[in-house]
Amino acid sequence: MRRGARVAWIGLAAIVLPLMAVAVGRWLWALFAHVPILYGEGAVAHAALLARDRLEYVTPAAGDQTLFVAANYPPLYFHLASVGDPFVTGRILSIAATVAVALAIAMRARPAGLLAATAIAASWIASAPVAIWGAAIKPDLVALAFTVGAVVTVGRRPLLAGALIALAVWAKPTAGLPALALAAYLVAQDRGALPRYLGGALASIAAAAVLTVIPDSGMLEHVVTWNALPWHPEQVLLISVLGLVVAGAVVLVSATGGALRGPLAAYAVAALGVVVFGGREGATINYLLDLTTVAWLGVAGIAPRLATGIAFPITLAAQTLFAIALLDPLGVLPGRAITTGAWAPPARIDVVRAIPGRLLVEDAGLLVVDGRAAAVDDIFLWSRLESRGDFALGDRLLVAARDGAFDAIVSETDLDHIATAPTYEQQRWDSALVTAVLSRYRLDREAGGLFIYARR
Repeated sequence: MRRGARVAWIGLAAIVLPLMAVAVGRWLWALFAHVPILYGEGAVAHAALLARDRLEYVTPAAGDQTLFVAANYPPLYFHLASVGDPFVTGRILSIAATVAVALAIAMRARPAGLLAATAIAASWIASAPVAIWGAAIKPDLVALAFTVGAVVTVGRRPLLAGALIALAVWAKPTAGLPALALAAYLVAQDRGALPRYLGGALASIAAAAVLTVIPDSGMLEHVVTWNALPWHPEQVLLISVLGLVVAGAVVLVSATGGALRGPLAAYAVAALGVVVFGGREGATINYLLDLTTVAWLGVAGIAPRLATGIAFPITLAAQTLFAIALLDPLGVLPGRAITTGAWAPPARIDVVRAIPGRLLVEDAGLLVVDGRAAAVDDIFLWSRLESRGDFALGDRLLVAARDGAFDAIVSETDLDHIATAPTYEQQRWDSALVTAVLSRYRLDREAGGLFIYARR
């Protein structure tokens, strides 16, 4: 490595290693602080608790205090996180999976030397999608780790690759795209390996189903029907622009530098498909995880060539700093409001803990983490299903709100002015629910970025 190039790579490392340390430190803080950090973690943790008795896809009985359970993922992560406290086990699973992917990137870049390999892997962890979701109590990173394992082994060990990609699908449905892409790659390049790939996948998913949940009508409704939400092309455009902000330079170098070949090229096509799926209502920056990962795996593969110049490390350093400043992925910059897809202020949990009785809370994780009952564990999904007009379970919550069944209702937005709230808030609070709440409740106070409504 020439002196100028070495200085540039040292400069990149000096930027991304501290950012990686901050990200990992925040993940560990979230683990030991035992608080929800992202919207939707409560729904996953709640489903994990129900999974102990294989009840995650069972409709709550009439008269039950629980009115709606989302559980809109396949069962693997629920059952893994159900071992112990989901807010501990689930977070450990995600952190371990994130570290595993980072190590895969570093190992792929190892021929370029320790400095370049470390800087590339650290910059992946410091990228916004990974920094935000690396410790989330969500199946995304576990599915990503299985997917990466399948991509890097499919050429040599197709049986193992099939088993790994099946587990990825059993954790998150969008992993089905990489599964199909790898199968297509084998059809084109090595048809003899295809039966082993498919055999490994079938055996793995059969074993996983027996150990978790054998698919039935309840699972089909939660995972397929309830996930069939409206798709908006303008949202794909927004997520694509966000992808350019957080990973544009790496994507460009991977695409033009001959890095995306073989199974990695197949994975890249699938990753673009996942971004297109990001037009679905409720999609956030996590839909960029596959794209960023395949891009970083790509540059890791050509790291020996990149290590001889200064252009890539300088560009990557600039992109990393720009994305951090613009998005504040870990919620460390002052003056930022709660937003979708970013870490929320931890002080919210103290506000909710201080409110006694039965509550309806927008972020159900603030209840689940304390062992309190969550009447609805995902307001967003409930609202999207209610807006379709064919959601029979929706009446339960509307009646409860009109009857004042809750001692308080806690929102992250002012429901009296929901029309001026961000789009994601309007998607979480269906107009019928807002009307029902305001007919029986009034705004009592605002605390910690939360709006607390009391009975009129």
